[in-house]
Amino acid sequence: MTNPGNRNKRWGFGPAFFFGLITVSPQVLASYEVFGGFATTLVSEPESVKATLDDWGSEFTSGERQWALARLEAGVRMDSGFEVSVFSRALADIRMNEEAVAFYGKISRKEDLETGQSVPVQVAVNGFTGHGFRLGYLHQDDQWTVGLGASLFRTGHLMTGDLSGQFTAVNDSDYNFDAKVDYAYYRDVIFKRPDVDEAAGLGFSLDVAMAYKVDENWSWSLRAEDLLARIRWQDAPFTVASASTDQKSYDENGYAVFAPLLSGREGYRDSFMQDLDARYYGAVKYQHNAWSAELRGQYQFGYGYAGVGGGYRFANGFAVTGLFWPEYDQFGIEAKSGNWRGTLVLDQFDWNEVQAISVGIAYGY
Repeated sequence: MTNPGNRNKRWGFGPAFFFGLITVSPQVLASYEVFGGFATTLVSEPESVKATLDDWGSEFTSGERQWALARLEAGVRMDSGFEVSVFSRALADIRMNEEAVAFYGKISRKEDLETGQSVPVQVAVNGFTGHGFRLGYLHQDDQWTVGLGASLFRTGHLMTGDLSGQFTAVNDSDYNFDAKVDYAYYRDVIFKRPDVDEAAGLGFSLDVAMAYKVDENWSWSLRAEDLLARIRWQDAPFTVASASTDQKSYDENGYAVFAPLLSGREGYRDSFMQDLDARYYGAVKYQHNAWSAELRGQYQFGYGYAGVGGGYRFANGFAVTGLFWPEYDQFGIEAKSGNWRGTLVLDQFDWNEVQAISVGIAYGY
């Protein structure tokens, strides 16, 4: 363990390297094309996205997963196919067991508990934010499109680890909670450790994408992100401990309030490695004249699901595709015109009720 204040923060070379590359003469820039975009996906099974952002857990009912992905990127591509871009990104992955979700929701809303009920608790979390640059290569011909990329990024907002334990209802308004916790963080959300110095990290990842046009009707595509991805953190705050409600308190209505009693250790890890799960996306498309149909699939954070789509391409090249993902009852639209593409997929029109949403806009991808 060290004092994080004694270590100088580094890794500011990414943006400087990128801007050095593109600060060239207009003649050279003429051989470049620009690309960029923004995309975000938010999925919350236990409660609405709004409830999670406002007061996490207050509307928990059922479900096991919450995750979020966001990326903003801008770059240039040379005629040779080489690419360089800068980006900002964020990732959050929370996995819980459904029994604990339902029980915690009752506690948050101060609903009556079932006396004697015992519920296991399993929670795992992984997340960060990052800013960096990507070097890539894109090959295109009449049938194949293949893209490769390597990213280096500086990171913050570390949150990774797990909690396991047991809820036990003593009566309709009182409960006991015992757990073991092992996690690293930028902010101690469990034990409220004061004056935590945030860690700095350096991450690396690979991405691969390919598409193949089988004939005039059939085509397929595959994409993988965060391959071999890891982040090395310096001076990462951590807690390894047992927690209990032996020191519980009660509100004015006599309902138990979680006030954990900590027994363990906390400090800073000089060096800490965080692994990121790879994510995979695929599609098979059938095109007949102006009409199309496709099957899409994705696998990330330990599980996968599929969706279907149908579209129409107008004479001026504008194309629109309707999408449906049965796993979360998501429906939406994807539109393409020239180098532009936009996507909006969601499960509800009322923002207060939305539990799954994807929004994106891109140019030149």
